[in-house]
Amino acid sequence: RYQTLFAAALPFQVVLTILFWVLEFDGDLNYVSFMVHGGGLILITIDGFFLSRIPLRAKQFIFFELLSGLYILWSVLHAFSGIGNPYVDIGDQTDDAVYNTLAWRNKPVGALILAAGVFFVANPLIYLFCWTVSWLLPRRCYEANITEESFGNNFEDDEAANEAVVVY
Repeated sequence: RYQTLFAAALPFQVVLTILFWVLEFDGDLNYVSFMVHGGGLILITIDGFFLSRIPLRAKQFIFFELLSGLYILWSVLHAFSGIGNPYVDIGDQTDDAVYNTLAWRNKPVGALILAAGVFFVANPLIYLFCWTVSWLLPRRCYEANITEESFGNNFEDDEAANEAVVVY
């Protein structure tokens, strides 16, 4: 569902944005780099938290970790497959890695340390932060207490009148 996709996309984009600006940014700002590593985060946050108010659930962390694990696996496969990187000539990058800090062929120990640190430390902390923000924001959906006075005398008994109703 879209809620699970949001629960993976938001923290993934937060991690990606932080890692790019801390580890990869070389001082040359261009539109594509900004939109991929910041603009997307802004748009996902506005859409998920403020327009749609999608709540994050703790159990959705598993899907986020699965997506992160698949990305790490993809970065290893990409490094050794010879697919290439169209941005390899930009900057001081010497191999086909998508990011210079994940250069599995040239710096496998550094890439492994970074991947493990992100997977086991940064991901849980970032997801906890996103989950907390989600929990603190007001919900659009809530349970309303419907009574006979609200809608006239249309209910057979009080039990039916007090059932949970989702209000948007």
